Amino acid sequence: MELSVMDRINLILSDPEKATMTLAQIVSEEIREFKKSEQYQIILEAESYYRNRSSVQKKTVDVANRSNAKIERPILKKLVDQKANYLLSKPWTVDTESGEYGEALNKVFDQTFRRKIKSLGKGAVKSGIAWIQPYFDDAGELAFMRVPSTEVVPLWRDSERTKLDAFIRFYDQIIYVGTRKHTITHAEFWWTGGVRYFKTDAFGGTGAGDFYVDKEHGTEENDWTEPHFTVAGKPYNWEEVPIAWLKYNEEELPLCYFIKDLIDDINWQNSVTADVLRDVAKFIYILKNYGGTDLAEFLKDLKEHMAIKVTSDGGVDKLQADLNIDAVMAFLDNERRDIYDFAAGVDTKDPELGNASGSAINFRYMDLDADCDSLGTELKDTFHRLKLFIDVYFQITGQGDFTNEDFDIVFNMDLPVNETDIINNARTSDGLISKRTILQNHPWVTDVDEELAQLDSEKKAAMAEFGEGLFDDTLGAGNVPQTAQKGEEGAAGKAGGLNDTCLLYTSPSPRDRQKS
Repeated sequence: MELSVMDRINLILSDPEKATMTLAQIVSEEIREFKKSEQYQIILEAESYYRNRSSVQKKTVDVANRSNAKIERPILKKLVDQKANYLLSKPWTVDTESGEYGEALNKVFDQTFRRKIKSLGKGAVKSGIAWIQPYFDDAGELAFMRVPSTEVVPLWRDSERTKLDAFIRFYDQIIYVGTRKHTITHAEFWWTGGVRYFKTDAFGGTGAGDFYVDKEHGTEENDWTEPHFTVAGKPYNWEEVPIAWLKYNEEELPLCYFIKDLIDDINWQNSVTADVLRDVAKFIYILKNYGGTDLAEFLKDLKEHMAIKVTSDGGVDKLQADLNIDAVMAFLDNERRDIYDFAAGVDTKDPELGNASGSAINFRYMDLDADCDSLGTELKDTFHRLKLFIDVYFQITGQGDFTNEDFDIVFNMDLPVNETDIINNARTSDGLISKRTILQNHPWVTDVDEELAQLDSEKKAAMAEFGEGLFDDTLGAGNVPQTAQKGEEGAAGKAGGLNDTCLLYTSPSPRDRQKS
């Protein structure tokens, strides 16, 4: 009978004596296969390119004393950081109908968590998929840990890779045995029933040998299994596998996968051009019947005496090297444009961008905005995977049961905009949409709840000073029906929206002062 990986694991967990493999053997095999997989190699390659180490490092020359420049340009780093900053550099806001739930969520979503979410976004673009794991720290508080993509072996439940049955995390640790330094590899198998720990032999080397049960965790009575977390001495397991993920795309491919060849070509062309400029002589000498013994003597005479010896019919001519650098620069500029085009990025060095109008800027940012909007949609799914763990934390700590509540995340993308137009649009929308929605999209507001509280505080203060009539309408100005001044019926009344309590004072002009 053919069994899936999870079927084998369930058989081991339920009846170890009938299983053909131990859990340690399955963990060892899964890690070995993962490290041999194409996805693992792609992740490592993308990490190398992000750290500005591309294939140009393999460049060699066959001629001695020739230049061998290896010029790297951090193109991938700029593009990855641009996407992460565009989506997550500005504070995102939590939107929920329950004020109590929103307040509790904002306590969890502190600056440390927000930095990790930005790191998660960058990791997804850089590696294709990024992971974040919830846990309880020593103080009993819910915390989150970014787990590198090269350390997680997911065991997916479905072919669409949207649900997890379990996952394996493995990582290296440096230890000392006596005076010798060794590397051992730890592995953790997480499933809904808890977590089991394994490790390799300290003398086997990194990734070498099979894993065996780490008996420093758990006891023999519970089959060396530990709970997901412990609070006040009481063990708990989550209902789902305690990890969440963010995918850059459905295929889990990093940005580097799509532009690697262009980055390589730019770095190689720059390096080869630098070699030519370094090695080419300003003049090429043509010797006829040279009277010396070798070329070294010729160069020595030319340098020291500014003269050379020739025979009766000899002579020296020279050629000047003609380098067409403009063609190379035009080619590199075209490839640079291709990179930003295929990477859905914005070339901020484009000279035409600085003078672009608002509509033109929106057009230039259209691809970046669409790519980051897609990433933002995936990130909202990540937040909802984390909701289970956050809600359990609230229940355990007595902050309330919010399992039936929902929340949304509103991202404030860092698009260069005309703030005046946005503010005017917000004012025009007053009365058509809620004040919360307006404030969420206002360029000066970073915390909607804090802004609403401040508005309420100012309203109460104004009511205490001027009376309730000041806030009879939605805009905060008492737009009461007005009567004509001194005039006939239908004559114009006072100018717009201000009651008699609010006065405008305009200092007199110099001409008016002279008249008075």
